[in-house]
Amino acid sequence: MTIAQGLGGFFRGPALPAECRGTYARHFAFAVLDAIAAGILTNAPLLALKGMDSSEWQVAVHLPISSLGMFSVLYLGGLMAERRPMPFAVVPGMAYALASLLMALTNQPLLFLVLAGLGTLFETVSRPAVTAIIRLNYPATRRGAVTGVIRQWHLITVLLTGALAAWAMDQAKDFQPLMIKAQMALAGVVSAVSFLIFRTIRVQDRPRVPASRDVPEAPKLLEPLSGAWRVLREDGRFRRYVAIGFLYAFGGLLYVSYVPVLFSRRLQLGYLAAALLTNTLPSLMAILFTGQIGRWIDRVNTWKAWTLIRLGWGLDPLLLAGATLLAGLHPALAVAASATGRVSRGLVMGGSWILWWQVGVNHFAKPGGDTTRYMGVVIFANGLARLLAPTVGAWMLVGSGSLGAVLCVGGLLVLMSSLLSLIQFLHERGQDRYATIAGFEAQHSRD
Repeated sequence: MTIAQGLGGFFRGPALPAECRGTYARHFAFAVLDAIAAGILTNAPLLALKGMDSSEWQVAVHLPISSLGMFSVLYLGGLMAERRPMPFAVVPGMAYALASLLMALTNQPLLFLVLAGLGTLFETVSRPAVTAIIRLNYPATRRGAVTGVIRQWHLITVLLTGALAAWAMDQAKDFQPLMIKAQMALAGVVSAVSFLIFRTIRVQDRPRVPASRDVPEAPKLLEPLSGAWRVLREDGRFRRYVAIGFLYAFGGLLYVSYVPVLFSRRLQLGYLAAALLTNTLPSLMAILFTGQIGRWIDRVNTWKAWTLIRLGWGLDPLLLAGATLLAGLHPALAVAASATGRVSRGLVMGGSWILWWQVGVNHFAKPGGDTTRYMGVVIFANGLARLLAPTVGAWMLVGSGSLGAVLCVGGLLVLMSSLLSLIQFLHERGQDRYATIAGFEAQHSRD
């Protein structure tokens, strides 16, 4: 393939059947506009630290708050299982946009970060419905490719928007409060427009596949929770997926809130340099590799993909921990170690997003109503990690005063999840029904 052909394929996007192209165009526009808002909001911890003089512990506040939305998804995932998914995507999406607009109205760093957490809460609530719509509107053999390409463009936009927003903050030395308000207002407006565009997607009908064996009927109010409990009780393979995913999420979330602290306080970097290491460098790596990873995910067992993704993710905090030791001795080496860690994370970041938030549950849930039930359980596990891990990380940081210790423990937990994923892959290797997501769906379509 020539360079020109490669670039042409990058800009054209994935080859899709004619009936999927309208969905793809709207999905693409939604993702790019959403990315503009996300790029601005990725700098929220830095804005609170440098522009509002936030305390270091406050930067972790938004994570436990957003976990509440993940807990609610356990119920909502069952509630939407037999209903139209689109309202469950758009209504919380508009609430997410409203939270950004409200961030523009406050000068208090704690309230600013609380609102950021609430915004993430509502955005998270929309994800099972988005996952269901993607499953219904794209063929199984192309979902990884589609989400990979869209994620590439999402990350390009996040990267450029985040860097531009950080540069604008550096230039706005005399009127930073006004610049913060303008950026938050812009994030709210484009986020609202993105969900209004997503709403125009025509969702395909669900396949008529039985969701489960007969079970005693639960009271209507509790039926969504009964469905979540059923999938955990009956599907041991999925239980292992959730447990290992929880370990991965806990390790990653233990330290992630303190990455801006390392760059802005320990290494004394400016807005732009800190933003480059926090978001731009890993996003650039993800832009370059996510499309390829998405196509690879379509061809391999999900556990195999997770093994390599979690390995790359776990190396990042260990290298950042090394940077904390080098910060006072050799700042240039500290920055180099940090950059290497960020590259490692960026290489696998897009693949993690594709599997965790978009297509991974398709390797466990039969086609049909169970998609949102399974996704609700996954997001609930992530929410539990999001509530517990930052609390434990803050306790470790306050108790020991060592940011390096928090980074090391988080990295080792992520590497443990990689090893457990490898064990599961070796257990399933050679079983044709688990070879790919498409093979799994085809097997259940024949049953």
